[in-house]
Amino acid sequence: MNKIKGFTLIEIIGVMAVIAILASMATPRIFDAIEDSKVTAVIQQANTVKTTVADFYADTGIWPRHIPTHVDENLHQLMVNKNGSGNPINGWDGPYMDKELVNPVVGGGFQDILVTDNASYACDLDGNGVQDGRFIIYRIDNVNDSVAQKVSQSMDKDGSVISGDGDWKKAGRVRRYGGNHGSILLICLARV
Repeated sequence: MNKIKGFTLIEIIGVMAVIAILASMATPRIFDAIEDSKVTAVIQQANTVKTTVADFYADTGIWPRHIPTHVDENLHQLMVNKNGSGNPINGWDGPYMDKELVNPVVGGGFQDILVTDNASYACDLDGNGVQDGRFIIYRIDNVNDSVAQKVSQSMDKDGSVISGDGDWKKAGRVRRYGGNHGSILLICLARV
């Protein structure tokens, strides 16, 4: 009589338990790595946008309005030589980017580059609670608090990631729309 060789049910359960333990230890690290890559992408893109906007201003003497997902090409001034009325922009020497901006956190998510002194976009660089003037802003939507706070910690050193302090949402170059919005991240590129 031939004896069939194989694994017992206990051995299979033991192997599955070891695999489950290893997976539970690795999963949080994988998600942290994904989140950290989003933080890095936001910072790199913000720095690129800042340089691009400065080049545009140096050539034209005006600040661009750029909304990558908007259908109106008049609002793609870093890529297309048209002002808000559809006329050519004097001094324009673009395109100023090799490819269109893509939201680094959520593909297809809304982004905007604009000049404003609107109170909801207010930049409070010194953290005294008073708006510090008019700025060119890079707005990125659909950014969760964890990513936004890490970006703020990296760029402003005020994210208080460990303590969970909410002041980063209202002050600095990196902040939330209106000081409290749950998904709109604002990066103040330059005072104008």
